[in-house]
Amino acid sequence: MAQWRCDLRISWRTQIFSLLLHGTLILLVLLAPWPDGYVFLWMALLTILVFECIRSQKKITSRQGAIAFLAADRLSWQRKEWRFDKPVWVLNSGVLLSLQEVTGKTSGQGKVRRQRLWLASDSMSQEEWRHLRQWLLNAPKAAGAREKKS
Repeated sequence: MAQWRCDLRISWRTQIFSLLLHGTLILLVLLAPWPDGYVFLWMALLTILVFECIRSQKKITSRQGAIAFLAADRLSWQRKEWRFDKPVWVLNSGVLLSLQEVTGKTSGQGKVRRQRLWLASDSMSQEEWRHLRQWLLNAPKAAGAREKKS
């Protein structure tokens, strides 16, 4: 039985923050005084930033769906079971989970699958957010929750 369960939505604050950050970097590249010989570097930086912005938005969008904590150090997310790899960071605006896949499956190169999951407070209801924080801060320290001021 799950200790905490939620259906995550897309975090609009995280998407806006990502767009603002990438937009600022793109503006800096566009407005910087580039010498004539650096056109290819300028175009390469601009292209990388645009594609990184698109990649970031896709990654944020993929972080939705059902999530459930099964025990103090395990959770179910995207039809897989994960365990906490590092201590949980609990902030006022979200929770950062460093996860490792439990099933023992490895990627093509023999590496264990790891995932960092940012659970933003606006990706769930306020009640679910309160229960999550309460559960993480009061759970046995197997999860290693650490609260940070923000």
